[in-house]
Amino acid sequence: MYILGNKLGIGGQIKKLLDFSVCILILIAGCTARQYKLSGDLFIKSGECKKAATQYEKWAKREVNNPKPFVSLSLAYYKQEDYKKSAEYLKKAFEIDKSLAKEAVVFYENLLEIDSYIWKVFYNGTKEFMNEQQFKIALGLIEEAEDVTSSKCKAMSYVLHGRIYIMEGDGDKALEYLLKALDLDVDNADTYLYIGEVYTHKNNSDQAISYLKKAISLDPGILDGYKLLGQNYLIVKKYDLAIEMFEKASSIADNDPIVLYNLAYAYLQKEDYSRMKGVAEKVLDLPEVEIGTKAEAYILLGMSGIYTEKYSEAIEALKKAIEVDPGKCDSYQLLAHAYNKTGKISLSNEFSKKWEGCVAK
Repeated sequence: MYILGNKLGIGGQIKKLLDFSVCILILIAGCTARQYKLSGDLFIKSGECKKAATQYEKWAKREVNNPKPFVSLSLAYYKQEDYKKSAEYLKKAFEIDKSLAKEAVVFYENLLEIDSYIWKVFYNGTKEFMNEQQFKIALGLIEEAEDVTSSKCKAMSYVLHGRIYIMEGDGDKALEYLLKALDLDVDNADTYLYIGEVYTHKNNSDQAISYLKKAISLDPGILDGYKLLGQNYLIVKKYDLAIEMFEKASSIADNDPIVLYNLAYAYLQKEDYSRMKGVAEKVLDLPEVEIGTKAEAYILLGMSGIYTEKYSEAIEALKKAIEVDPGKCDSYQLLAHAYNKTGKISLSNEFSKKWEGCVAK
């Protein structure tokens, strides 16, 4: 009985020792995780965000199912203006436990006096992923940003949501969110701009012009508003207004080759060939112009030469257009026409065939 009792006593002691060891290990792990959080928070408060991120990463490795270290990591990258990583970590925290994650957010909002942290992270993160054409991730983030009480912030989120669908080519879904934004905030110039852009793509110039005019009235420096207005005025053949819009765009974005090309084209449509030539030549004098835009500028000069019966100038310009970009089929057709007008029938036929071959490709 003594031996049996002794064995049971030893076994009990061993079990107690094992239980105590487990408790110590748990305690050490818990303290270490807490130390990582505390040191990370000290670094955050002193502005040493990279060091803070290192501490929070160690904390996150120890507590992978705890959303709080991921909220902390989000903050560390937010303070470094790395909105992409900040949004990724906050999204991960929400996926683990949204309620606890929000508690951690409130702590840091109070600690660092940050307002609307969740919205700022997801809104700015959305823009980063949009820039990288990662629309699926961007949509997931902007949906989180829309869960905000501020009407203005919610409206801005809807605008960005609509912008994603514009970039994806879905005008109907874009309009759905943009109109929701308009219901919440009637003074956001971007809302009117993007609605105008959608209607431009839908070939509804009257609606586009209406919204775009509102956009530039709210923000007179909104470059894309003038550019889109100019394009729509060209479509409805209001050339004076188109010229006015492109000139305003040019005053905002000096030496923008696309704006200048459109301005030259508007002058051509108005049959103001002298001004058209001056603007087209300005495009060609720019140091960095895309091949397609450069070729189109030469084509405009060629068209001007044909319209004013200066066929030698037209031929010279159109040859340069082909040299710059052989894939612009209009160059061959216009050149054939210019040669025909000068009586060079064989050359006219030659370039007519080249035009047919170009179109057939």
